[in-house]
Amino acid sequence: MPYCSECGKKNEDDAKYCTKCGSHIAKSSDFEKDIDQFAEEFGRKAEEFGKRMEKKAKEFAKSMEEHTTSKTKDCPECKEELDCDANFCWKCGKEV
Repeated sequence: MPYCSECGKKNEDDAKYCTKCGSHIAKSSDFEKDIDQFAEEFGRKAEEFGKRMEKKAKEFAKSMEEHTTSKTKDCPECKEELDCDANFCWKCGKEV
């Protein structure tokens, strides 16, 4: 027995309209087609999202690796190379 997609009322198998709200009752095959289309679209979007997240994660991991393996850093003011634990630039005095 089909259920109305608008109000949820259970109707007779051969009903074309809901006896409670009057909405057209689509055949189950119509719903199955819609569900299949939405599922395919959702799957494609989920896959695209996963690929973007994987790319971002790799970029982040690479930047973290570069950051943690670096023994030096540059002064933001004069660009002089400093030890990674320096708090101030030895050349210009800028806090880093």
